[in-house]
This record gives sequence, structure tokens and C-alpha cells, in this order.
Amino acid sequence: MKLTPQQYKEILSAATHTLLFEENYLHIKNAIDQLHLLFAGVTGVHAGDITDEDIYLPGGIAVSTIKAAHCLRELERTRRFIRGINQAIGHLLNTMPGHTINILYAGCGPYATLLTPLTSRFNATKINFILMDINPDSLNAVKALYEQLGLSDYVIDYVCADATIYKFPHSMRIDMVISETMLNALRKEPQLAIMNNLTPQMHQEAIFIPENISVEAVLTQWEEEYRHFTIPDYQPKRIKSGLLYRASRQFKLPQPVVVQVPASETHNQLDLFTEITVFGEEVLTAYNCSLTMPLAVCKLENQQEGKSVTFEYVMSDNPGYTYIY
Repeated sequence: MKLTPQQYKEILSAATHTLLFEENYLHIKNAIDQLHLLFAGVTGVHAGDITDEDIYLPGGIAVSTIKAAHCLRELERTRRFIRGINQAIGHLLNTMPGHTINILYAGCGPYATLLTPLTSRFNATKINFILMDINPDSLNAVKALYEQLGLSDYVIDYVCADATIYKFPHSMRIDMVISETMLNALRKEPQLAIMNNLTPQMHQEAIFIPENISVEAVLTQWEEEYRHFTIPDYQPKRIKSGLLYRASRQFKLPQPVVVQVPASETHNQLDLFTEITVFGEEVLTAYNCSLTMPLAVCKLENQQEGKSVTFEYVMSDNPGYTYIY
């Protein structure tokens, strides 16, 4: 049975309330399942087996429509981003009273996952969107979703473009940019290329989501990491070796970094740890989701003394860190 726009909005509102305010993970999982059923039912794009292909760009890989749909189903990732964006919108509305917040969502995918739920919290006089994706299939899907759910009033434009070269409309003030186009340790996808293009175009009070991304070199030990998963609340012993990079609103491209890795008789695995601050207190840390899984660099066996490791971030069609030691 086809639902009415009002019934769609009731499902959306209930699921969004759970993501924003509940801590019970069963309830959160059920809410995300409800959103997936709703979005997939309207668009025909299901987060199932990957049958479509990525798009390869000069700045990195733009993931396929179905892969983009999959992002919804990472519980902690989805709820932290939605909570952070909800807070960021509230902040902008408080600091710019009477102003409609214009949001550019670069890489919106087929569901505009990080904004669509918030249409149940803010009406179209408060927030407007430019929904952008380089994949026309994703853009067609999200357009169908917004039309079916009766949300078209929120959308200024649907833009099929490469966010690494896109220019803001001259006649429009963009107050927030959302781009969650990354993997752990900022590899393969064009997050930094997008930030390098878009952040200089933003006005001073505008917010970029995520607010902060950091990549750090850390020495780990397998047994300690294992205890983290098998012993409740266990904090694994790790040896921090140095910050490689921090990306924020005051954006700069990464520069080569020499990290002094200390000698250790116990910790011999050098990993890159990613931490993502969406906005305010909404933070994703190690193992919270695929974006913050530690990335193995190398084993440092028989390490009787410290080593210098040089890391360099390569901006290319396959971006990521290289290292020499």
C-alpha cells in the first residue's frame, strides 16, 4: 500500500527522534532500518549487494549509488553525523536569526542521508538545500525521494557536478557545507580535494561538516586491541607517535611529516588512527565505524631504538598517505 506524504513524514519524524535523543542501540538500529525501508521503498535503491560501479575522478573515488546507500546502515556514523548537523543548524539559526540556512550537501548519495531526517525538525523556511552528487543515478534517486515525501520545498537545486571544482552560485550565501566523502586515514576518496575547493568559497560564519578530522600515528599491540573488544570498558594501551594531519574549517593541504616512533618491547604495529569531530561534542573515534578503523602501516620488529618515519599525503586519483622509514 502506498503511503501518503503525511505518513512518510510520521515515519521520518519518529526515526529521527530516536537517532537524536535515544541511547539504546536496539532502538537506534530499528530506527535506521525504518529509514532504509522508507528510502529504499521510494527510490528503489537498496543497501544490498554491490552491483554498481564507482566513479573515478582526478581527486579520488566517488562511491557508487548502492555503496552510498550503505552508509546509512552504519549506526554510530549515521547518528553522530545527524546529531552534529542538528546542533550546527541550531547554532546557525541562533547566530543568524530570521535567516534561512542554505546548506550545500556535496556527495548527497541517493538518500541525502545526513539531511533528510532533519526535515522533520526544521521547516523549509529555516533550512534549504543544494543537493549535489556527481553520480546521476544518485541524484535521480534523491530527487524522486524528495518529490515522493513532499520535501521539494527544501531543495534549491539538484546539481550533478564534481565537488572538487564546483563554484558556489554568485547570488547565494552558503551557510553550511556537508561533505562526508572519505575512508579511514583519508584514503581513496576526495574529501581533502573537496575541502580544498569549497572552504575558500565559504563566508566567515559558515560551518563545514565535519568540523575536524585528525590522523595520528599510533603504536599498537594486537593483544591490547583484542582486550578492547572482549573486556567491557577496557582501554587498550597504545603509544601515540605523532599527529600527521588535522583538517578543519581553516583548511590547509597536508605537508610531509616526520614522526619519531619510540622504541617498544611490546608494541610493534604502526597504525594510523582517524578521529572525526562532526560538530561540538559529536565525535567518532577508533572502531566507531568504517571511517575510524585503524589503518595498518607496517610492523616494526625488534625495535631496540626509535625510528623516524616520514609520511606524505599524495593528492591524486587515489589519494592517501605514503611512508618511508
